[in-house]
Amino acid sequence: MPKSSTGKSFWRISIILAAVLLASATTVAAADKLVDSSDYSDKDFKTCSITDYSDMVDGDDIQWVWTDPAIKLAQYDLKVGTVENKSKVRSKSLVESVQSVFSETFADRDSKTGSGTLTAEICIYEAEHFSAGKAWIPFVGGHKMQAGMGVEMVLRNGKNKTVAKFRHSAREGVEIEAATQEVANDLTEYISKH
Repeated sequence: MPKSSTGKSFWRISIILAAVLLASATTVAAADKLVDSSDYSDKDFKTCSITDYSDMVDGDDIQWVWTDPAIKLAQYDLKVGTVENKSKVRSKSLVESVQSVFSETFADRDSKTGSGTLTAEICIYEAEHFSAGKAWIPFVGGHKMQAGMGVEMVLRNGKNKTVAKFRHSAREGVEIEAATQEVANDLTEYISKH
């Protein structure tokens, strides 16, 4: 039975489609690392307390994360150490609010005192007040107008060894404290699962 031109076309299209899918999968995989992402290459990328981003990867529920594979974070208690503010919102009350929200969120977490305590060094790289003027932005205005908070958090053990690094942000409500609470909840939930 002779091959039809439709059969040849099908195979050509299949090969081209497979090549396109493979190329797009490679592109998505490359963006799994922070240093390969558009976030990192953006001219507005703000550094904070983390000095090396090369090992940080997409953390699914957390934007960017690195954890020591030998450490089970869920087995540790958490406490807030230093809070530094490198955002454009310069306010002592902002630092106090972030310290309070994270301390309370960590305290509400089920205690896992078996392995000790990890100290969280938190650096605020972004804080934005609610802005009704952003509501006009097509498709994302309702989200962008909300208050925003972005932090880097480094967890250190009792020997001052870094065991985890996080970079995460959220937008929530009209007060920065609501966005801070969202970030603290996200980070604490991730730690409790890992």
